[in-house]
Amino acid sequence: MKRRDILRAGASSIAFAGMLGAAAPQAAATTASGGASAFAWSHATALALVGQQFWLNHPELRAIGLTLAEVQTPAASADPRLQQFSLVFSSDGARFGAGTYDIDHATLGRFMLFVAPAGMDAATPRYRADFSLMA
Repeated sequence: MKRRDILRAGASSIAFAGMLGAAAPQAAATTASGGASAFAWSHATALALVGQQFWLNHPELRAIGLTLAEVQTPAASADPRLQQFSLVFSSDGARFGAGTYDIDHATLGRFMLFVAPAGMDAATPRYRADFSLMA
């Protein structure tokens, strides 16, 4: 195993631990140097990313281009403190199964996200990532 592979695995582990942390509902995106950025997921920050390119790092298919097509919001929430929304991505044509993947974004850096198939739009596969955040 090369040094860069060890560093990459360590950065992914740190990002995943940051997303699970109890301090705040924050995606711990990492910068190129491996440090955590100040980005925090919310409905508003997700809306600002619509139309932008992301890269999903698949262990077998390698880098898959995803575009954030839309942010879906449920009609009503049972708890006003709960912020729920879904990111809907369109794929560059590649198809893959549900799972937790490393995602890269030019500004946010690398973070882990659970992504699941969400049907087709014309001939383009779509994928969804669901969020339930305490406000």
